[in-house]
Amino acid sequence: MGRIQRKRPFWSLAGPLLGYLLIRGVVEFCIQLAISFPRMMNVYYEMFEVNASPTMDDLTNAYVQAFQTVLEVVAEYQVEIASVSALCTVILTGILFAKDRKLERAYGILPPAKAPVKEYWKLLIFGAAGSVSASCLMAMAQLVLADGRYAQTSEVMYSAGLPVQLIGLGVIIPIAEEMMFRGILFRRYRENQRFWYSALCSSLIFSFMHTNTIQMIYGFLAGLMFCYLYDKFGSIKAPAFLHIVLNVSSVVCTETGVFRWLGVDPIRMAGATIGGAFICSVMFVLIQRLEGFGTQDSPREKEHSDDLF
Repeated sequence: MGRIQRKRPFWSLAGPLLGYLLIRGVVEFCIQLAISFPRMMNVYYEMFEVNASPTMDDLTNAYVQAFQTVLEVVAEYQVEIASVSALCTVILTGILFAKDRKLERAYGILPPAKAPVKEYWKLLIFGAAGSVSASCLMAMAQLVLADGRYAQTSEVMYSAGLPVQLIGLGVIIPIAEEMMFRGILFRRYRENQRFWYSALCSSLIFSFMHTNTIQMIYGFLAGLMFCYLYDKFGSIKAPAFLHIVLNVSSVVCTETGVFRWLGVDPIRMAGATIGGAFICSVMFVLIQRLEGFGTQDSPREKEHSDDLF
């Protein structure tokens, strides 16, 4: 990448991330408040209708009952809430992304050559096979690690209706995450660092956004792949497309019972894991052979390409 000197390097990375988290937090809080307030008021109204002079115990019990109702409703609409909050962050990341491209032009940095759309079929097959293989691996890891948070997260994620899952989990959230963690963080790291340093740092931050050990590991490894594709294809569309394919494939396979069918037989699961990994390897080799697209390292970077940092 070309060299861009920012006045505040730390805040050029921390600022967008904090803004992203703040937007998601505020939007989720507002939605949850809008859901919870009427229901809590309804519980208290019913209590006062029955008992005009409630005791402190009555008020406490009413609060516990109302709070429990709110938690159930929020959990029921968790995917919708997460999708709306993710969609709101695209405004911030879209503005920052456009400003970064403008800054690059001001520094005389040429945009990377973008791979043509006809090359994206490799990502489609890679994502579909990778989704099956990775899901089987995570299921086997769940048996070993017995991560209760992973099971709880999976149950919440797939509790929504299929259209909501496809739109929210399959499209909105992947685009929002790619714009933030690859389009902003990885790209800004890449302004003055070599690929591996930029990919490791941005992927590590991305992994911390997940709430359980299994998904953190998966998020870190997937993040590295997304960064590689961004560099290789020269466009944020490549990692976003693969992220969408991974998530949509996972939703479809879950809802159609494919994963359930694989899970009842260890041999099927092992075969799907190995077969998916083999297909991914073949597609990765084909992707690696793409030449003339993406970010071109400077001569100094190429000279030290065998160094990690």
